[in-house]
Amino acid sequence: MEPPTTLQERDLRDRKADVLRAVRSPTPEEIARGTVRARYSAGRIGDEEIPSYADEDGVDPGRETETFARITLFVDNWRWSGVPFVLRSGKALARDRAEIAIHFKSVPYLAFSQERKPEPNVLRFLLEPDRISLTTNINGPGDPFDLEHIELGARLAPQEIPAYGRLLLGVLEGDPILSIRADEAEESWRIVEPVLDAWARGRAPLLEYPAGSNGPDETGILP
Repeated sequence: MEPPTTLQERDLRDRKADVLRAVRSPTPEEIARGTVRARYSAGRIGDEEIPSYADEDGVDPGRETETFARITLFVDNWRWSGVPFVLRSGKALARDRAEIAIHFKSVPYLAFSQERKPEPNVLRFLLEPDRISLTTNINGPGDPFDLEHIELGARLAPQEIPAYGRLLLGVLEGDPILSIRADEAEESWRIVEPVLDAWARGRAPLLEYPAGSNGPDETGILP
């Protein structure tokens, strides 16, 4: 979102609503081509054997409830036009991961004839525990034109109150700054409802992935 004029409740929530209004509603063709839905099959996470989701107690396999979802959205405004925002969430994956990863664009021209394109620089904001890291390319040892990928990182100071606790505390204190306003909720549903409707009509196939994996191959899981 754009920087708010102040951190007062109205200014902050107005800017949040602005960016949601700028999110393009995906077309049926974009949903069929650019979204992934899947559910996990039997597998292993650590030392634990995990049954397939369809075999879990109380699950009706015929409902085709997904346990993994990926969708790419675009924000049609001056700052973010053309930048894909990939949202991904799933259950029974190889490891817990809650992060925001910003992948920087590759340079338009490589001055030296490298055998392979260098890996992109990635800025990550990891949540619970809070941490920030930057993976970037530097000159490796020996050949000065041989690039080496390194990670720079720092762990942020732990918060006394977890995120949901802070939200509930604001509710109890009558401070709505972290709560969802009605127009934010409406815009959020405007974005996801076409996807849910298309999935219900079978516009995207229900894939499978083994429990303990990174998800279905079609997701292009980022490192």
